[in-house]
Amino acid sequence: MIKKALVNIVVLLIIGTSLQAQFSLTGELRPRSEYRHGFSSLIGPDEDAAFFISQRSRLNFGYEHTDVNVFISLQDVRVWGDVPQLNRSDFSSSIHEAWAEFPLNEQWAVKLGRQELIYDNTRIFGNVDWAQQGRSHDLALVKYELPSGMKIHGGLAFNQEGERRIGTLYQPGNYKTLQFAWFNYKPANTGISLLAMNLGFQNNVDKTVFNQTWGAYVTHDLNQTRLEGAAYLQTGKDPFDRDLGAWYLAAEVITPISDEWNFRGGFEWLSGTDSDEGAENHSFTPWFGTNHRFNGHMDYFFVGNHMNTVGLRDVYVAFNFSRERWMAMAALHNFWADGKVTTAGNPNEYMNAFLGSEIDLMLGYAINPAVSFRLGYSHMLATETMERIKGGSKDELQNWAWAMIVIKPKFL
Repeated sequence: MIKKALVNIVVLLIIGTSLQAQFSLTGELRPRSEYRHGFSSLIGPDEDAAFFISQRSRLNFGYEHTDVNVFISLQDVRVWGDVPQLNRSDFSSSIHEAWAEFPLNEQWAVKLGRQELIYDNTRIFGNVDWAQQGRSHDLALVKYELPSGMKIHGGLAFNQEGERRIGTLYQPGNYKTLQFAWFNYKPANTGISLLAMNLGFQNNVDKTVFNQTWGAYVTHDLNQTRLEGAAYLQTGKDPFDRDLGAWYLAAEVITPISDEWNFRGGFEWLSGTDSDEGAENHSFTPWFGTNHRFNGHMDYFFVGNHMNTVGLRDVYVAFNFSRERWMAMAALHNFWADGKVTTAGNPNEYMNAFLGSEIDLMLGYAINPAVSFRLGYSHMLATETMERIKGGSKDELQNWAWAMIVIKPKFL
């Protein structure tokens, strides 16, 4: 059935292509092997390492015309061997994106359907591309863009589990409603983005709670050096109906050292809640960000974890290398808790805020324009405080290694 539908889509798109339209058909195959011994949380003395191979496969259909642009991305995400060889069907395939965008005039356009949202440095809105499944949203997006470069985007989403006869109860853990407005303008060497977002969560029949994220992201190019800074506030109610008051600060500098090397350094400060405080939530949540690229590759923080806890302060340095087909990266992160962490069995005594350090290494090579290979290694040096909030044992070897091949063919 799926094969027949794919053939029909290709035939219809090719037939409908004229001199005024452009049709593209691309793909992606991305198998990745991972060795996990302390990935995302400290491993314990009686726990064994994990090893598996996952794969993302995508088939992307694109149609560009002066009247309408259409994009459909079919996706299959699986772990090798997770489905029997003689299975008739499984639940590994889905539609990652399916949207249409059409202009209203030279400045205004509307984009409808399942789509990725990627804004600024992806801290608040990103496609989470490292995760094999990625992230996309079902929403309506309105764009206003001027030749001067000024952009204003507004998004609106309303989620339901299915068609209903009565009521709008929605409880799968995702947001029920989303509204956001994004402004961006870069007249010269300085760029500024402003974001305002409102999220609604419904955990019971009677009530939907809302929280807001407000803030700015600023960049400044000084010769070959790039400076970045961001500040956000969160207010309203968290999904558990607690009062929310949280904040975020970040600054980063990226500067070349030579023709092949550059340096990146900075800090992130995400406010947190003291471990002995429960009435109010002071923990900042980077709701839809590509968090894997920010606080260490081992994903100890904000990648499906560490939400509504003691927050994080992250001071980091990184060195990046690029020459012809080669690329490499080495980074060091030092982590502190923002909120107070109480000792086990004594709620009146607090632990040292330092959580530990992480070393990330990555090497990549482009075999040809369509095929590239990457591998990486990460090591966590944790403290007793990290063990207190994450469990496991700080005395065990905590490391993670992976190897990935990315194949991106262009069929048409």
